[in-house]
Amino acid sequence: MTLPAQPKSRRGFVRHDKNPFINDASANTRSGIKRVSNKSGDRMMIVSERTGEIVAPASFWQAQEVDKTQFVKLYVNGVKAIKDLTGAGTTVFHLLYLEVQKNTGRDVVYLSYTDINQADIAMSKATFMKGMKELIEKGFIAESLTQGKYFLNPDFMFNGDRLAFIREVRLKGGSYPDPRQGTLDLESPTASSNPAALEH
Repeated sequence: MTLPAQPKSRRGFVRHDKNPFINDASANTRSGIKRVSNKSGDRMMIVSERTGEIVAPASFWQAQEVDKTQFVKLYVNGVKAIKDLTGAGTTVFHLLYLEVQKNTGRDVVYLSYTDINQADIAMSKATFMKGMKELIEKGFIAESLTQGKYFLNPDFMFNGDRLAFIREVRLKGGSYPDPRQGTLDLESPTASSNPAALEH
């Protein structure tokens, strides 16, 4: 049986109906558990008065205000790919970064030359077209079936909790083949899961 040919764009790239990067992002994602305790290090237990049974461990905790400024996480594979970008690719990557920043927890971005605010990022149409082709070739994004809509590679960069996003996609979609039997490794974090925060 011959499978139907996948549709291609005018650039010659395959157009996808779902994010083709999910499997790689899943394989490169690790999670870990960080224990937070009071400064003295004391261990406490909750004990039932009726039975004397140890119900649960307990400790003191302190609320701490954190900076919730929006930022994009750039992962190791993305850092490596950025080093190989040309001037056009770097310029359009800046545009991509700004768009990703607006879309928390999503793997879709919309990029079109006519929508570029030239006051923010000045570029010619030729630079845009060349840079977009380069970002697709390098694996930052992939073309979708909808004009101007692109799938973001969460293994390169993501705005939000990548682990939660991948779990949600697998739960909803259920059709992605998982090389690790549908589970994510819950061992210690690796270099791939340690993002560099690019604050804007």
